[in-house]
Amino acid sequence: MTPGGVRAILRRLMQTRLPLVLALGLVLALGAAGCSSPCQDLANRVCQCEAEGQVRTNCNTNVKARIRASALGQSEQDYCSGLLGTCPDPNGDVNMCAYMLNTCPGKVACGLAIPEPAPTGPTGPTGPYGCTNLEVAADPAVTPAP
Repeated sequence: MTPGGVRAILRRLMQTRLPLVLALGLVLALGAAGCSSPCQDLANRVCQCEAEGQVRTNCNTNVKARIRASALGQSEQDYCSGLLGTCPDPNGDVNMCAYMLNTCPGKVACGLAIPEPAPTGPTGPTGPYGCTNLEVAADPAVTPAP
């Protein structure tokens, strides 16, 4: 077979299969986009800090069930999208999990707490300030203002 013949065959294959490949790619992309939401992605980051195995699986299962049951609106999804920009993705890093779950800045960055106002003195804010943990499991009505 000549090199020109190989190019002709390849060109023919590309012309007949290209729409099929593009359609398959589009279906996969749309399917993947529909499997998750910003709030689920955020919660999954927190679940990554759970022990591997059944505990982490239960965390992810509970996240999916709560998100499905709560029917989050666009403002909540936008709030979660903003937190995805500040909440680190731990990827199993124990130090990152400790930051996210045990420090006030980490909790605030991931939406697990809201910052308390800094105390003010005669020259402005003084000293360190804390945060208030959000106990969503205890009171699902507690949500931070977007």
